[in-house]
Amino acid sequence: MNKKLILILSVMLLTVVSCNIPLQKKTATPAPTPTPSPTPDMSMQLYYGDGMQILLPPSYIAEDIKTQLPSIIETITNIVGSSEGFAADLVKDLEGNVAWYGFDGGTPAVYPTRLIVVKNKSLAGFPVSVLTLGLEQVLSRNNTEVDRDTLTLEGRDVTRFTYSKDSHAWAAYIFKEESRLWISVFITTPANMVSSLEDYDTSIGSMRIDPIAE
Repeated sequence: MNKKLILILSVMLLTVVSCNIPLQKKTATPAPTPTPSPTPDMSMQLYYGDGMQILLPPSYIAEDIKTQLPSIIETITNIVGSSEGFAADLVKDLEGNVAWYGFDGGTPAVYPTRLIVVKNKSLAGFPVSVLTLGLEQVLSRNNTEVDRDTLTLEGRDVTRFTYSKDSHAWAAYIFKEESRLWISVFITTPANMVSSLEDYDTSIGSMRIDPIAE
């Protein structure tokens, strides 16, 4: 009887003690903070050309190169001068070398900003320094106030020529990639170039050149 009583009392004592022991709270493992996805630049749109891609404001409108070829040739000739020497190589087979052509529909219709992207294989065989000097001489011959800057845009070495006088202005960018010389020219007004030159730089930096199979 005493043994039963002692057993019962022992069980009761253990029950009381266990009820008074605070329960150990489990610490919740914090959820990992998700890495935010990069916010796309909604102010730019991807445009596809012949062997290249470029980001431009969505107000740009691509035009048919074949239909606009006379206008393209006239524009290029007005910038580089007569179709002789360096300029002749640039204008040669322009229909096959124009990678993209269009205009910014958000600029005044009287003189909209235009973009011409040209690729050239024959000139790509020369060193960039020679091409830069040759192009500078050609451009300065017809436009006496041409400025030249060497830029690094998204890891790409680019030479930029700018011209602005009276009601005419343009920014020309040259670089070599995939065995081609690439020349991109924004033709605009002096006022537009002042406000948009950084945007032009951004677009040139965004260009992606497709691998060219020789």
